[in-house]
Amino acid sequence: MELLVAGKILGTHHLKGEVKVLSYIENIELLQGNKIVLELENSQTKLFTVRKIESFVANKWIFSFEEIKNKQDATEIRNALIKVRRDLVGMTEDEYLMSDLIGLKVYDIKNNEYLGDITEIFETAAHDIYVIDTEEYEIMIPDVDVFIKKIDYQNKKMEVDLIEGMKEMKKKNKEKRD
Repeated sequence: MELLVAGKILGTHHLKGEVKVLSYIENIELLQGNKIVLELENSQTKLFTVRKIESFVANKWIFSFEEIKNKQDATEIRNALIKVRRDLVGMTEDEYLMSDLIGLKVYDIKNNEYLGDITEIFETAAHDIYVIDTEEYEIMIPDVDVFIKKIDYQNKKMEVDLIEGMKEMKKKNKEKRD
């Protein structure tokens, strides 16, 4: 069963090992008492049990885990993705959320080039913005048919058609070239 990305751990909260979580789903509180998978920044995965979930602000929550007892342990899971079985949050296998786009491999169809993985999604009043952030550049792609040509959830792939200026080199790399 494919796992759903339900949120991201932003950082620690107080000294008892609690963490701040950005929720990608509406009903994240359903995870309380359940086992979840944390995908760490190094792609390692670990199984945790959600002890308690408290509302923080907007779509941010405070989580405590059975396995985390102090701030030091909580620091080690910073930026981890929270992955869960879809049925835990009432979703079927054929339903998808915007958060399912996190981690999709993005390809520029015009240049037949792999651009990177979607690392973040920003919500704006007009449409969502998909962010591809690599060491060399940052790309922000609006969720508009002009740019998004195909999304293949099965193969975790997105095909896009960029225009000039969407692929921005990062400043530190620009300075190295000068």
